[in-house]
Amino acid sequence: MLIGEKGITMSAQTQLEALVPVLVAALLAGVIGLDREWRDSPAGIRTHMLVGMGAALIMAMASELYDPAAAARLAANVITGVGFIGAGVIIRRDSQVHELTTAASLWFVAIVGLAAGAHLYVLAGGGAGLGWCVLALLRWLTKRAWPDDVLDDKSSDGPDGMTE
Repeated sequence: MLIGEKGITMSAQTQLEALVPVLVAALLAGVIGLDREWRDSPAGIRTHMLVGMGAALIMAMASELYDPAAAARLAANVITGVGFIGAGVIIRRDSQVHELTTAASLWFVAIVGLAAGAHLYVLAGGGAGLGWCVLALLRWLTKRAWPDDVLDDKSSDGPDGMTE
């Protein structure tokens, strides 16, 4: 048994049930991570899944064991902590910034994980679907809007010099 701040205990059954949002977060973050994996980003499917699962685990645990204010503080700390992970992914070469999209996707899957951990499955699933559209469909569209021969630097994603 696990005893939380509210004096509530979590039986093994309750803990197993709390793993459902973690599994949902793993699947949703995996979809986003798969896109990054296909793009050969330094943070691929496993990293995205771990970030999403960790966020969901924190939120599932916090919502069961702590009051809402404490759960909100833990969620805020997840968001801040993942920001530091994202900062480590971003690379600057000369005047170009690389992997900014990957850093943003890590931050995004943490939010999806928090939503899943709060049992907001429709919100988490819808958010993940929209995130995938931004990563995959908008990338396809921008590649057609700004073909490589129009750009000065062949490796950039858009006219601003930012790359994924």
